[in-house]
Amino acid sequence: MRKFILALFFVSLCLIPLQVSAADIDGSAPLLCSVTKAFECSEDEGCTPASAMDLNLPRFFRIDAPQKKVTAVKEGGRTTVIQNISEVDGKLILQGAEKAVENVRGGIGWTAIIMQESGNLILSISGDDAGFIVFGACLKQ
Repeated sequence: MRKFILALFFVSLCLIPLQVSAADIDGSAPLLCSVTKAFECSEDEGCTPASAMDLNLPRFFRIDAPQKKVTAVKEGGRTTVIQNISEVDGKLILQGAEKAVENVRGGIGWTAIIMQESGNLILSISGDDAGFIVFGACLKQ
């Protein structure tokens, strides 16, 4: 009987919805995000798969919209400033710009879009002669 009750408990845990609600991702609290796929794109060669490491991006990072910053999750991780925050049609949209970074000439501009209902993330980064598309996921911390 005890084994049956434990099994029933674990089965019931599997039935609990794991989806993040729209109210959870509204920009009012920090998020923990992870890169799942990335692509490097150029006008001549199109887009090719790349890892976060290939693009010099952190695999995990925190988005703190109230503090307007994005920080790599590791000791001494770099930080970038969020310059614009908007909510449009169920999406949290963050934008920023940086001076020259490794492997990209000149400055870059970036836009991160987080679907408020699912937590899915799409990040686009563009600079001189190169663009990067990064897919990921975020959860409220």
